Amino acid sequence: MRVSRTCLSCGYTADYGSAPLADAHHRRHSCAKHRGGLERVARRAERLQSRVPRECSHPQARHRHGTRAAYVKDRCRCADCTAANTAASRTATRERTYGRWQPYVDAGPVRDHIAALRAAGTGVVRIAQLAGPSVRYLRELAEHSHGDTLGTRRVRPSTATRILAIGINDTSRTPHSRVDATGTRRRLQALIAIGWPAELLAAHLGRRPNSLHRSMTGESVTASTAHDVATLYQRLWDVPSPRLTGGQRAAADAARAHAATQGWQPPLAWDDIDTDPTPPAPATRLPQRDDIDEIAVERALAGDNITYDDLTSVEQQEVIRRLSARGTSNRDTAAQLGATKRTISRRRASLGAV
Repeated sequence: MRVSRTCLSCGYTADYGSAPLADAHHRRHSCAKHRGGLERVARRAERLQSRVPRECSHPQARHRHGTRAAYVKDRCRCADCTAANTAASRTATRERTYGRWQPYVDAGPVRDHIAALRAAGTGVVRIAQLAGPSVRYLRELAEHSHGDTLGTRRVRPSTATRILAIGINDTSRTPHSRVDATGTRRRLQALIAIGWPAELLAAHLGRRPNSLHRSMTGESVTASTAHDVATLYQRLWDVPSPRLTGGQRAAADAARAHAATQGWQPPLAWDDIDTDPTPPAPATRLPQRDDIDEIAVERALAGDNITYDDLTSVEQQEVIRRLSARGTSNRDTAAQLGATKRTISRRRASLGAV
């Protein structure tokens, strides 16, 4: 059980393994030495607090206070930067003592990764924005050949970690770089296949229909376009197109019919819309406006909040045909579907129903 003792004169406090050790050693401490140590700590803290922080003057790096980089590069001697430099020095000393000090690593893997990023459309400026080093440093690192002894051969582990963490994907590319248009084209086609008109999709994207058409027919699109279309697709792939007015219903039916004619697949037809092989075009395919959604028909027959206007033209005829076969009157059919009696009567007449 450890014993703590405090000097009433100078405030010196120490812990001992037992009471006899405390009695033997605590009385031997030097009050003057303890007070001198406290005074030195106070003077040091006062000096640190009186130092004026020096702001970073580098145009791109923008070093932050409280880091060793600001202490070394900006020569800032404020309390936070000094503490960060002291902690870094102690860490380096400890790692050297244990034989684990590794201030640099081989730059080869980093250089190869930069080359792969550049080949995929991510420029040096974009890499600098994502990883932090200056553009000049990255250019020197990227342009160094393995046989050149004057170039950059080693990098800091932290720098290597940040650069290697940049993925070779669309999010790493600059907004104006070109990427393959397959995923973008399929997403737009899938939304049209479920009834979203191209003009409405263009409005959601803040673009003109002609611009959207170029994205659907070209071999490549910009990274920003691919990102915008992917975001819109994620939001609308399971949302029905608007069908509140006659014009909206006509536009949705026309979009579905056009997609069926072209053989475009709906969202649920794809496992991975970016990489799945393109399915073969069907030999014969009826327009989707002639397809019947059995779930919608059954809900309408059951009176499950499906109105006449929620159904396509063929679904309307099928519901009225089945209700007529059950002997439901025009008045009851109109009330169940939220339509007028005259509309139901005309539909039945067109079907030859009595």
